[in-house]
Amino acid sequence: MSGHEPASAEAAPRRYAVLDALMRVERVLARMENAVVITAMVVAILAVGASVAIRTFDLPFSDTGEWAMVAMSPLTFIGAALCSHLHKHLTADIVEMLPPGPLHRGLDAIAAVLCLVFGLFFIALAWDLFDYARSSGETLIDLGTPVAIPAGFMLAGAALMTFHSALDIWRALVGREPGGFNPWH
Repeated sequence: MSGHEPASAEAAPRRYAVLDALMRVERVLARMENAVVITAMVVAILAVGASVAIRTFDLPFSDTGEWAMVAMSPLTFIGAALCSHLHKHLTADIVEMLPPGPLHRGLDAIAAVLCLVFGLFFIALAWDLFDYARSSGETLIDLGTPVAIPAGFMLAGAALMTFHSALDIWRALVGREPGGFNPWH
């Protein structure tokens, strides 16, 4: 026995057990991202509708437009993380047209590395903003919504995007399809 014998059939499924477990976690996260994005869209629509009614009928309520603006943070940043998981972000059409294989996986890995670098940089920026907003206690004018809420969604989106990118790199390196599990299947 030289120690270079091929892995047994039993060892193959366990070979990427950690990746498979992380992909299951990623699917749960993608479902949660989807729910957050849908909720944010509903909040934005209702807040704008209420704001229009308040202004049109001169109702004695605070303007709810602030909630629509705050809802744009999870819609944008958690939505960006979901798009990165689903590979619905900016892509080069020529790469998408390539047949499955090493070149396609390699280019996907390069794109994931670039997204990972962006995500890490974005985490640092978002952390600074979140930390300032949290420590200052700054709030928005109309309803007193803490600025830390939209800044927190910015930080969460950056972290989720980075997580999805890291798994995309791992999948490309081991020959798996990019994008992980579809959260709706």
